[in-house]
Amino acid sequence: MTDSHDMQTPQDEPAEGSFAERLDYLCRNNPRGPLSNPQVVRMLEERGLPSFSTTYMWQLRTGRADNPTKRHMDALATLFGVPQDYWSNRATASVVNSMINRLNEFKESGASPEQLHRQLESFTKRMGQGATPEALVAQLETLAQLHEAGVTATTLKRLQDARVTGIAMRAVGLSDEGLTAAAAMIDQVRRLEGLPPEPTSSES
Repeated sequence: MTDSHDMQTPQDEPAEGSFAERLDYLCRNNPRGPLSNPQVVRMLEERGLPSFSTTYMWQLRTGRADNPTKRHMDALATLFGVPQDYWSNRATASVVNSMINRLNEFKESGASPEQLHRQLESFTKRMGQGATPEALVAQLETLAQLHEAGVTATTLKRLQDARVTGIAMRAVGLSDEGLTAAAAMIDQVRRLEGLPPEPTSSES
């Protein structure tokens, strides 16, 4: 027998926002996914998070069981890299889903699933520190625009990893517009990494 959730596409949003629908959505759309029920249980165990049986995971994901403990809800939120109120707050779920959809688009430009998952975790951490969801979504939109303009994730990573001297040498001869564009790319990478606009002494 095929469950109804098996008929959904990876882009489907949780319709009613129930715990089961949101859990199924994360299993399908987490950058490391799609993840099967056994995979989720195994990943919980590997990370030392509160776990449960594969059967119970199936029940939670299909709505057969609708009484997860807070301990298990928090463990699943940690595993998927989303805020703990993802399960109960419709606004949080909506903005996080938008971030996940955007992040998944960068797979085509060379970003690995693990890199994208870590970026989602970084966004969640920054939300917990007071960053507004709107600001984070705006950063993703900017990165998406760079991607559409032909700036790949590999290029951004190369800019991020390059020595300051190397970047400075490459900047020689650029026009004011070119320098502005290069600075904007570096600033964008710093924001996505949760770093301040200007380097601190601890980074040197």
